[in-house]
Amino acid sequence: MNSANVCKEILEKGNSSPIYPQLSLDKSAFLFDSLEIGKTKYLELRRTLLSEDLKLPGYNSVAKHRAQINLLDEVRIIHREFPCGVGISYTRLLTHTVERIVSNLSPDNLVYPLKVRVSDGLDGSGCHRVYQQAISNPDLSTKTFILFSFKVNSIINANDHILWKPHHPNSPFCTRPVALLALPENEESVKFLMDSLINNETSTIEESGLCLHNGNAEVKIIRSHFDTKMAKILSGAGGANCQMCTATFQQIHDISIVQNGFPINRTIRDARDVFDEVDEEVFLSLPTNQRFNLTHKPISEKDIISASPLHAYLRTFSWFLLLICHLQCGAIQKWSPTSPIILGANKFITSLIEEKLSISIDTPSVQGGTTTTGNVVRRCFTRSDDTVQDFLYWVLTVVPQETHLVVTTIFNNLSAILRLYNNNRKVDTEGLDNVCRETYESILTNFSWAYVTPTLHKLLAHAPQIIADHNDGFGLEDLSEEGLESCNKLVRRYRERLSRKFSFEDNVKDVFVRLISQSDPILASFRNITKNDSEPDLSELKSCQDILVKSLIINTL
Repeated sequence: MNSANVCKEILEKGNSSPIYPQLSLDKSAFLFDSLEIGKTKYLELRRTLLSEDLKLPGYNSVAKHRAQINLLDEVRIIHREFPCGVGISYTRLLTHTVERIVSNLSPDNLVYPLKVRVSDGLDGSGCHRVYQQAISNPDLSTKTFILFSFKVNSIINANDHILWKPHHPNSPFCTRPVALLALPENEESVKFLMDSLINNETSTIEESGLCLHNGNAEVKIIRSHFDTKMAKILSGAGGANCQMCTATFQQIHDISIVQNGFPINRTIRDARDVFDEVDEEVFLSLPTNQRFNLTHKPISEKDIISASPLHAYLRTFSWFLLLICHLQCGAIQKWSPTSPIILGANKFITSLIEEKLSISIDTPSVQGGTTTTGNVVRRCFTRSDDTVQDFLYWVLTVVPQETHLVVTTIFNNLSAILRLYNNNRKVDTEGLDNVCRETYESILTNFSWAYVTPTLHKLLAHAPQIIADHNDGFGLEDLSEEGLESCNKLVRRYRERLSRKFSFEDNVKDVFVRLISQSDPILASFRNITKNDSEPDLSELKSCQDILVKSLIINTL
């Protein structure tokens, strides 16, 4: 790899301003992170670029600048009877982030107080390396980590003029880490994290706002970055079918109730009040229907928005694939995802898709999990032309002819709903509600034996209300957990390639500082990131799906 050419290409594409012979400290810090190099490689790059008449600042200057923008001196070790990870003050990092953004904005538009919209959440991940130093403490395991992070979604001035929004809100390079802990993803670990590092600070931030250099900022925090497992832990509703309503398993399959809708009627405040008013041990001994399916006191003090746009894509796709498997088996009239005949049908269909479309589905990945990623699902679900031999075309070849029309309708409706749910466009929520309800009823009417999963129920029953009430009628792209999920692979890579191995504390601190650096808003602005947007050009409509999507968009951004 020619470092000089790589350097020039990155700077030309990542920043529209001219490239000066003397690169700025920010640009140099960006190169340090984007090329994933250390001191030795940086010095080699500096010598190479000198021969190309492009001067990099000295390593010591860049290291000092990186320490300042990464708040290196404020990153601290987190102890839980033993060192278990690293973290930083939520308030300090958020203030620093907003200051960095504001420093690049026109002073004429900075009418205080600013309004800052933030979304946050946490995720656990496994399959991490266990290095030798972990053996020194038998209570410490580095197989699993929990990462808590936030992202700034927008900054608005006092005149309600939008000053700044991230260009790529679902990128890991917008995700600012607050804590990285080598703990298992369970109730006890999450409670420790939230009670010791998060709850008090986020309450204070929303009550008092941020004190910036030239004024104040009001902050609204939306807790939405997590999957269903984490939603159950945070909400305390571990025994519920849905963390947003109190509907039972029987009710979410009752078409008469579906026709009347499922209002969102679970709140963290109500659940915490219940535990404050009754004896917890006695309350939890009651039958599940008498304790609203609560399994413990909510851990989050803020209401959670259990939207999970990315997981809505993944789980809905898995459900649709299972539906196709059941239909392919013909005589089966019972939802049996783990039966041998269904597993055999799944293998046959996924092999067919891989052969015809070169798309690998449900195959174990070397990085953990499976090959069914968000990008794969978008590729399968998005249909821009009804005549092409795409995912839907091939799955229809394996199901009975009499089901083609209803399967196609359900597929197009689910795809359109998910595309609206996962974008940043203004949505006709009333129209979306009609489509969701029609799809829900169609599933129960035509496939009464099918199991409506919690994620599918949440999408079809609550998507319109979530969009209307919690995101001002816009799709939930800004609230997606996708950036946080993408950080898991960065943690694995940084621990393996770019961190010290002789000490657990130094190892996780090196990783954490890299995460802070690569998500710095100024450095991230230099990146040439192609937006992962599966939306086709709706000006040339070629599919029923596109027509439906366009009919439910009020305006585009």
